[in-house]
Amino acid sequence: MAIRIPTDISLNEGETPIWFGRMSWAANWVLLLLTVIFAITIILIPIAIIFFIIALINVITSEYFISNKRIYVKYGLIARVANDLKMDWITNTSIRQGFVGRILNFGTLLIATPGTATGTTMMVGVSDPMGVKGIIENRLSNYKRSQEINQSLRTLLDEFKMGRLDESRYMALKREYENELRQYM
Repeated sequence: MAIRIPTDISLNEGETPIWFGRMSWAANWVLLLLTVIFAITIILIPIAIIFFIIALINVITSEYFISNKRIYVKYGLIARVANDLKMDWITNTSIRQGFVGRILNFGTLLIATPGTATGTTMMVGVSDPMGVKGIIENRLSNYKRSQEINQSLRTLLDEFKMGRLDESRYMALKREYENELRQYM
C-alpha cells in the first residue's frame, strides 16, 4: 500500500515516504461522547451534529507525515499550524499522554527543534504515539548514519584527489561505502 503524501508538499529528490497519519478519532473522545449523549435526546440532535462536525474537522484537517528526510505536521482549519522539519534539525522527541490517552492509545508527540518560535512542534492526538516516536527515532538514527557515510565518501574523494589512494583502492572503498549507504536510505 502506498503511503499518502500531504497535498501541499512535494517530495524532494531522493525523498521516500515512511509514514502518514492524522489525528485519532479517539483523541476526540469528549466530542464523540457529547455527540452520543445529545443524539439520545431527539430534541438536541442539532447540537449532537455540531459536536460530530467539530470532531470530523479535527481529524480531516490534521496531517502528519514522515519521510526519510523530514517530518511535516499540519493541523487546524481556521487557525492553521504547519511545520516542515528537516531531520538534522530535530534534537529530541517526547510524548504527552493522559490517562484516557493511555487507554485509547493516542497522545501528543512533541518534536524539539532549535530555532522554531516555540522550540517544539506537536503531533496532536496521534494514534500509537510510542510507535510513531519509534519510527522517528529509527529514521533519525538512519539519517545521522547516512550523513556520516556521506562525509566518509567526501573524505575518501579528497584522499583520492590528493594522491593518497590509488584508483583501485578508491573504487573498492567507494563501493563499500555506497553499499552501506543504501541500507540507511
